[in-house]
Amino acid sequence: MAGQIHTHPAENCNWRRHKNACPFYRERWFPCNDVVGEPMYQVFCLKGTPPVTLEEQDKCFRSKSRCWRLAESTRRKAEKVGHTSEHSK
Repeated sequence: MAGQIHTHPAENCNWRRHKNACPFYRERWFPCNDVVGEPMYQVFCLKGTPPVTLEEQDKCFRSKSRCWRLAESTRRKAEKVGHTSEHSK
């Protein structure tokens, strides 16, 4: 059960947006699932960058307006461009 997604989460009402999390973060709960080894919930990222660790999931919860990974990537690219332009002077 844990690895199967038959309908894209953006098109399925069972996948819910967490009200304080990243706009691309979706979760689906299994409240009656007491099978040992099966998840209580699944996480899906509409940008294809789901959290892998608890620390990353916490960042998803603290990034209400945009994807923290994409924001970090943009910041690193800007720093790299700034660093490169400083050396070309």
